[in-house]
Amino acid sequence: MSEIKNKDYEEGMEGAEENQSEEEYSGSRILEFYEDGEDKKDKPDYSFELAILYKLKKIDEELADIEEEKGDLPEKIEDLTERINFYEKRIEENENNLELLKSEEKKLIKENKKIEERANKYDEQKYNVRTNKEYDDISKMIDECFEMLDKNEKRLKEIEGLKELLNKDIESDKEKLNEYIEERDECQSKLDDLNAQFEEEETELNKSRKAYLVKLDNETRSLYERINSSYKGEAIAIVRRGNCTGCYNSIPPQREIEIRMAESIFTCQSCGRILIDESHIKE
Repeated sequence: MSEIKNKDYEEGMEGAEENQSEEEYSGSRILEFYEDGEDKKDKPDYSFELAILYKLKKIDEELADIEEEKGDLPEKIEDLTERINFYEKRIEENENNLELLKSEEKKLIKENKKIEERANKYDEQKYNVRTNKEYDDISKMIDECFEMLDKNEKRLKEIEGLKELLNKDIESDKEKLNEYIEERDECQSKLDDLNAQFEEEETELNKSRKAYLVKLDNETRSLYERINSSYKGEAIAIVRRGNCTGCYNSIPPQREIEIRMAESIFTCQSCGRILIDESHIKE
């Protein structure tokens, strides 16, 4: 009889220990659940920011389409304007140099006239000298006058040649300048027509774009603008079937889960685009 009691006592103790361990386990599970719940509340949620970024992407995509309609007209106009400025500046410099040459030419002609008058005066004085020394001195001064005249005449010929070259350059540059001006005006006219066509749409898109940008913090806004400067209208890529739709490279499974949780903003390690899980787009 005592053996049966002892056996019952031992079985009772074992049952009590099992119940106690189950209670402890259950208590720890409940605590763990609440702790996880508290941690989850503390984790950041970037769903709102991602939604804003996706809307910005759609706006910039439309703006990029409008720019594509305009083609390379803005760049072409800018290039033609630079060429026009270059030729205008060169023509101005050549015209200034031409004026300097003309001024020097007038000065030399005037100087030659005075030298010739002085030489003629010395030549008349030759016949009134009394000594050979006086004659030699006057002859020497006359020779100096002719040397100066010869020097000036050579310079006048050089000036004439330089003037001819400058006039040719100016004439050629003016022809090119007029061609570039005409081409630029034609391109500008086409661009003005396109701008008028898309003006209202662009205004509304830029207005919406500005409204969305102010809802982002500075860091996120800077990140988006930097990426969008490289990928016009394609700064955002969707994660679809484990791949980035921007560059089609695969996303690691753990990173894909993190992107889906939207607890941070992630960029593609291959192309640098901001990644959004497809589920957020459907929502």
